[in-house]
Amino acid sequence: MTRSTADLRHVALCALVLSPLALIPFAAAPAVAQGALPTSPSAETSVPRFAFAPVEGGALKLDRETGRVSLCAKHPTGFTCEVVPDARDAYEAEIARLKAEVDTLRRAAGMPPQPGAPVPPTAAPNASDLDEAFAYAERFYRRLKGLIDDLRAPSGEERL
Repeated sequence: MTRSTADLRHVALCALVLSPLALIPFAAAPAVAQGALPTSPSAETSVPRFAFAPVEGGALKLDRETGRVSLCAKHPTGFTCEVVPDARDAYEAEIARLKAEVDTLRRAAGMPPQPGAPVPPTAAPNASDLDEAFAYAERFYRRLKGLIDDLRAPSGEERL
């Protein structure tokens, strides 16, 4: 037997032994898809969504994803959690109401809307608006071209 034949037999034997090992990931795929395998250790050690703090009459529940706080207490019907009113929500609602009122008063007085306020949609431009815009663009172009021509003329280069 030559060396190359021995090498081929060795490679074939390795392939025969290792080929079933290569199929293990494909055999485990259905189990993973069905959730039969345990979750990763990082999922088990992750921070829980809710945090609880004991208070008089129950416990405060903090939702770490939304920031909402609820007061959980025992009632005759069982434990219930009621959302604690957030002062920030009340302030934001009042600010939005006041902005709308200011905009209404400005429109009634004929004043322009506040800077940064959303501009109400206007009608589509008509033909005279478009003619005006094209005339402005043409004047701008001719003036710019004239300035460039004036700068090039003294040196004897071609005019645009």
